[in-house]
Amino acid sequence: MKKELLRIGILCSIVGFTFSAKAQEYIEKKITEKNGNISLVTFKSTADLKSASKTDLFREILKLSAGAELRLMKSEKDTKSNFSDEKYQLYYNNVKVEFGIYNLHYKNGNLTSMNGEIFDTKNANISPKISSQNALDKAIQNVGAEKYMWDDVDSNVDNYKKPSGELVLLPIQQADESYKLFLAYKFDVFASQPMSRAYIYVDAATGQILLSDAIIKHANGHNHNILKGDLDTEKIVSDVKDSHLKETIKKLATGNAATRYSGTQSIETSLNTAGDNYILYDTTRGNGVRTYNLKKSTTISNTDFTDADNDWTAAEFNNATFDNAALDAHFGVEKTYDYFKDVHNRNSYDNNGSILRSYVHYGNNINNAYWSGTYMLYGDGDRTSNFNVLTAFDVTAHELGHGVCSATAALAYQRESGAMNEGLSDIWGAVVEHTYLPNNQAFNIGEDITLYSPYYLRSMSNPKSAGQPDTYRGTNWQPATAAEGCVTPGQNTNDYCGVHTNSGVLNHWYYVLVQGKTGTNDIGKSYSVTGIGFEKAAKIVYRLETAYLSSGSTYMNARDFGIQAATDLYGAGSAEAIATQDAFYAVGLGAKYNPNGPDTTAPTTPLNLQASSTTNVSTYLTWTASTDNFALDGYNVYKDNVLLGSTYNTSYYVTGLTASTAYKFKVEAKDEAGNKSNFSNEVTVNTAATGTTYCTSQSGSTSFMKIQNVKLNTIDNSSTGGAGYEDFSYLSTDVTKGSSYTITITPVWSGTVYPMRYAVYADYNNNGVFTNTGETLWTQASTSNPTVSGTFTIPTTATTGKVRLRVVMIYSSAPASCNSYSYGQTEDYTINIQDVLAVSDLNSENKVSIYPNPVKDILNIKTKEAGESTYKIYNTAGQSVANGKSVENKIDVNRLPSGNYVIELVNKKGEKSTQKFIKK
Repeated sequence: MKKELLRIGILCSIVGFTFSAKAQEYIEKKITEKNGNISLVTFKSTADLKSASKTDLFREILKLSAGAELRLMKSEKDTKSNFSDEKYQLYYNNVKVEFGIYNLHYKNGNLTSMNGEIFDTKNANISPKISSQNALDKAIQNVGAEKYMWDDVDSNVDNYKKPSGELVLLPIQQADESYKLFLAYKFDVFASQPMSRAYIYVDAATGQILLSDAIIKHANGHNHNILKGDLDTEKIVSDVKDSHLKETIKKLATGNAATRYSGTQSIETSLNTAGDNYILYDTTRGNGVRTYNLKKSTTISNTDFTDADNDWTAAEFNNATFDNAALDAHFGVEKTYDYFKDVHNRNSYDNNGSILRSYVHYGNNINNAYWSGTYMLYGDGDRTSNFNVLTAFDVTAHELGHGVCSATAALAYQRESGAMNEGLSDIWGAVVEHTYLPNNQAFNIGEDITLYSPYYLRSMSNPKSAGQPDTYRGTNWQPATAAEGCVTPGQNTNDYCGVHTNSGVLNHWYYVLVQGKTGTNDIGKSYSVTGIGFEKAAKIVYRLETAYLSSGSTYMNARDFGIQAATDLYGAGSAEAIATQDAFYAVGLGAKYNPNGPDTTAPTTPLNLQASSTTNVSTYLTWTASTDNFALDGYNVYKDNVLLGSTYNTSYYVTGLTASTAYKFKVEAKDEAGNKSNFSNEVTVNTAATGTTYCTSQSGSTSFMKIQNVKLNTIDNSSTGGAGYEDFSYLSTDVTKGSSYTITITPVWSGTVYPMRYAVYADYNNNGVFTNTGETLWTQASTSNPTVSGTFTIPTTATTGKVRLRVVMIYSSAPASCNSYSYGQTEDYTINIQDVLAVSDLNSENKVSIYPNPVKDILNIKTKEAGESTYKIYNTAGQSVANGKSVENKIDVNRLPSGNYVIELVNKKGEKSTQKFIKK
C-alpha cells in the first residue's frame, strides 16, 4: 500500500507548475525513431522544470495511449556530480510492458533530459486465452530438461519454487524492425539436468514460445562439445545459503600474493574462525570479497583456500592444481571493486555493497568464466589449445562489468542490446586493467589466457583481427534484426543474433574515443577523432550505462545517449562531447560533429548510372560517386520511382526481379543533414526471359568462422560474412581458355582457429550444376592456415561467356557443391570465359616489355629504343578502348574497367609490339 501511495504521489503531484501549458516551448531537442518512439528529449536551460508534474510531462511529450502509465522503479543521486536520475516502467492497464523503460535526468535538481523506449499500447490485448498452468507446460516442454530445480533437492540451494508466471506485454520485432505487443506469460524456468535457466515467454493466446531470454548465458551461443572458444558469461540469479556471512572473523590482515598473471600483489585476507589459517576473505570492501575452491566440482560449496603465514608464495600455490589462479581472482575482484567505488562512487556491482564471491576451479577443464548474478565461477581451461585458467585480471573485471550492467541498464541479451552488454564488459575490463596494471595490453581482452592465434579473445583496437566488426553493419557484422534475417534470437543457431561478434563496434568506439584515430571505415566514411584519454571516456561510458541505456537500447540509441552523457559531464560543444560524437561516426553511427551548424547544401548528383550482369532475376547497378560539402551519407536507389534501398557504396546488387520485365532505375545522393541531390540519369533494364537457378549451399552459422576475402584474377573481394551464403555473382573477371589462374581464400575465425576444408567449382557448361566432369576446380584438405590458394586451368571445352563460380569453406565435413552444413560459408562469383586471344609479339628480339602485369593504374614500357611510343588498347571483343602517346614510357590505364586487354605499341621506327595485360 505504501508503494502504491508513493507511486500515485510521484505521478500526480503538481507543485506550482503545470508543464502541459507550455510543453513544446521548453524542448531544446527531440529525437524520434522511425517507429515513432521518442527516444531522447533535452530541455532548455531556462526551462526550470524542478517541480514539473510527471503525469503532464509524460502525457504531453510521449503521447501515452489511454490506459498507459509510467511508474517509478528507481531513483538515484550522485553526490559527486550533482546528477540525479529516475527510472520508470511502462504499464498498460496494470500489465507491465517488458523493456518499456523511460528515464528522467536532473542536474542540480533541474530536469535536463529524458530518454527511453515507449511502445504503442493502443489496441493491446490483455485477456489471456490459456491458463498459466497450460503456458508453463509449454515452457517446460520447450526446455526439455530431464530435471528442474524445483524437483532437485540436492541442487536447489535457494529453495527455488515452481514458477507461477507473470502476465506481461512483450514487444516482438517485426520484419520492418517495428514492434508488436503480444500478451505473454513470463516464466523463470530453472533446469538442473542439464543446467539452463531462462525467462520463457509463452503467447497467452496460442501457447507458442515467443522468446527465450537466457539468464544463464553462454558467450558464443553454441554447444561447447562441438565448438569451444570465446569467453562465457553465465548469469545464475541465485545465492548460496551458508553460514559464511555470519562468521566472526578474528583478525583482518594484508597478505602478499604471488598471482599467476599479475605478479606479486597485496591482498586483503582474514584469519579463519579457528585462528590457525588465513583465508581469501576481504571484509574492507562493501560486505566483503571472498574467494573459494570448488576443486573441479560443479556443485557450489564454500571451501576456503588457506595459508598459514599470509605469504601466498609461488612455491606453495603455483602447483599442479594451479591454485595461484585463486590469487588472481581475489586481487582482480578487489581492484575492480576499488575502481567503481573510487571513480564512480559505486558500492559493489549493485551499489548496495553486496558481497563479491569467486569460485575457482569450477568443473573439469572448463573453457569458460561466468557471472552468476551474485557470484563468479572460473573454469581451469584445457590449458593446451584453448584457454589457461580463466582468472586473468581483465576477465574478472569483465565479469563484474556484467553485474553492473544487470543492476543498471539491464540490456537484454539479444540483438544489438546484447552486443552492447558484452561490449560494456570488455570496456570495463580494459579500463580496470589500464588503471591498476598500466603496462598490460589493456585494449586486448583475455591476452593472458588465450592459447590460440591471435592470442587474445578480442581486440578493441583492431576488432577484425578476431573476427569482429569495427563498423556498424560493416565487415564481420552478424545479422541482428529481423530485417537482416535474424528473426528469432537463439543460443545454438545465431548467438542470440550476434551478441559476441557485434560487440566489436562498441569496443572500437571506446578505443577511438580514448586514443583518437584517423581513417576510413567500412562504409566509406572518412573520420578524424582526437582522443580524450581513458579517464574521461570511462566517465562518459559509466553515465551512458547507468543513467541512459535500457533493456532494448540499440546502437543508434547508444550513440544519441552517449553524446548526451558527454554533454551532461563536459558541456555541449566541449572537446569531450565532440570526440564522443565523432568516435561514433568513426564506427558508422550517425553524423560527425558540424561546427558550422545546420548543413543546407545538397550533395552533387551521382553520374553515369549503368546496369550490368543482368539476368532473369537480378541486375548490378554502378555509378560515379557524389561529393558533399560536409559529409556524404550514401545513396538511395529507386526502382520505378519507388525507393528500393540505400547503400554507402557506388554500386547496388538488385535481386528479386521478374523475368522478361522492364524496370527503370535511378539514384540520388544524400548527406547527414538529410539534404538530397538531383537524380542520376535513369537506366532501363530488361530482364532475361530465362536463367539458371542453382542449388543451395549454405552454412547454418558464421559465428565461429567465415570467408574474409577471395582473390581471383581481377576479383579482390572483402566479404561481408553476415550469412552462410553470399551471392557475389555480379562480380566478374575475364579468364582465357587454356590459361591457368590462382584463387586465394582468406578465412577468419572469431575465436579458436579450427581446421577448414575448401572447394571451388565452376559450371563450365552452364547447365545449372557443378557435378559434371572437370567442374571441381580445386579442393583443399583440412587446414588451419591463415590463407589457402589453389591453381586451375580453364579447359578449352568450356562455354564461352559468363559462368558461375562457387567457393565453399566448411568445418568438419567434406565440401560439396550443394549442401546445407553447420559451420563455414559459401560464396558465388562469375568468371567470363574468353577464347584464346590471337596476338603476336612482333618484337621477336623482345626489345619491348610492359610491367606491372596485372596493373592497377600506371603501365610502364621497357624498351631499348629512345623516344615515346604510340599505343592502342583493345578489349577482348576487339574494340578499341584507348589510344594515345606514352609519357616518359608510362601509360595511365587507371580509368579502364577491370579485365583483360591487348595493347599495340609502335615506336619511332615504326616497329610494332602486341602484348596482353590484365587491368586490376
